[in-house]
Amino acid sequence: MAEARLQVIAGGAVPQEPLTTDPWQFQTACVDAFVASWRARGFSQVTIDNDIGLLERTLKALGRPAWEVTPEDIDRVVGDLAVQGRKTSTRREYVQIFKGFHRFLQARKAVGSRPRSAFGWSARSTSSTPPVTSAMTLRPCCRRRRRSG
Repeated sequence: MAEARLQVIAGGAVPQEPLTTDPWQFQTACVDAFVASWRARGFSQVTIDNDIGLLERTLKALGRPAWEVTPEDIDRVVGDLAVQGRKTSTRREYVQIFKGFHRFLQARKAVGSRPRSAFGWSARSTSSTPPVTSAMTLRPCCRRRRRSG
């Protein structure tokens, strides 16, 4: 039987209100918490370093706080990547990292209520999935098709 390992990370109780009213500072704090969750789950430092860079590039390309992103923003970023000649797998990684971050925001940072109360905005996506168009709903890049036979 595998031995279960738990890791204690620094921090305390989550405050009820954001520590800032600046949406970019709040998003940065959310990214830091997202990365801390990777460390707590035992992701390798190489994976964390690569994914941090990808997440930062994705958020910069979107140009707005994650809770305000629309399907059109996702399409624009993916389209820009295609025009730049980026491979389908690279474009998929951008979508996947954003989907993971958006899910984290919904589950842990109350995306629907906290930005609304702090910044006067409401989250554009009220469903359980991030605002990705049906054309961009992609399976995780690490999942491979099994060959039959």
